[in-house]
Amino acid sequence: MDLILKSSSDTIIKANSDKITLYYNQCRAASQRLSDDLLSHGHVAQVLRCSGLKTDAPDADKRWRETGAQEFWIHYVVQFDGQIVDLTRRQFFPACDNPFYQSSDAFAAEWTSFGPELQNPRHHAANIR
Repeated sequence: MDLILKSSSDTIIKANSDKITLYYNQCRAASQRLSDDLLSHGHVAQVLRCSGLKTDAPDADKRWRETGAQEFWIHYVVQFDGQIVDLTRRQFFPACDNPFYQSSDAFAAEWTSFGPELQNPRHHAANIR
């Protein structure tokens, strides 16, 4: 019998956010690491892929601006415990908290589309709406 001890999710999230020093284009890898870490400690978590940022981000990393309009931007976050945890939001909003927590409703209002990340099989096994 495998026994998984649950570690404090706050400790796991903080440890993952403390590892990030560069935010641009690191969202997928950071979200997958966080989700894996949470899952490994007995929590339910899922990586979400979102696109089409609706909130104006005038201070976003200039490389995002060079890629085109915000409606084409793609981002990855972790859905956990009824909320969204974003470890790399600073690539869009440099002054935001890190980690950044957001309600599922606020997240849904901020992005044109979103859904589960399907690349890592561990991330679509949990249905946590």
